[in-house]
Amino acid sequence: MGTSNYKLGLEQRLARLKGELKDIRSEVGSIESTLTRLPSLHHRASAVEAAISHLESLLQFDYPDWRSEKVKPITPRVWKSPFKPGEIGRTALTVLRENGGWMRPIEVAREMLRRIGSEDTERVAREKLTNSVGGYFIKHKGRLVESRGDFAKEWRVIR
Repeated sequence: MGTSNYKLGLEQRLARLKGELKDIRSEVGSIESTLTRLPSLHHRASAVEAAISHLESLLQFDYPDWRSEKVKPITPRVWKSPFKPGEIGRTALTVLRENGGWMRPIEVAREMLRRIGSEDTERVAREKLTNSVGGYFIKHKGRLVESRGDFAKEWRVIR
């Protein structure tokens, strides 16, 4: 018999709560000297610990062979751009201008990362930058840039 949606949903909730608790404890350690948010974080950590305990008890009750150790914490991923706000579009246009020809957003993003010395950036960051560059080009299509092709469009600066 496979994993039920009920069990899977509870395990995902447990994983998120464990991830939140991990983040809370990390944040508590880093701001303990300031004490500004410490009381509210301790209160939330206690509430999250209680929720984790209750979820684990519920899962253990419904699935006696279930073990908490196999559920790893999930923390949300936040992309931190290596570029300042507004810099992505200007840099992308500079790359297109200097190239003089047609380029795809992925090629522009790779060149932008190469210029700041982050060529070995993880795949997620490259994809996010590529999406940002592509979105910028679409936003300024017909005014600053033009495109050709339907899939994997190529772009160039309008002369």
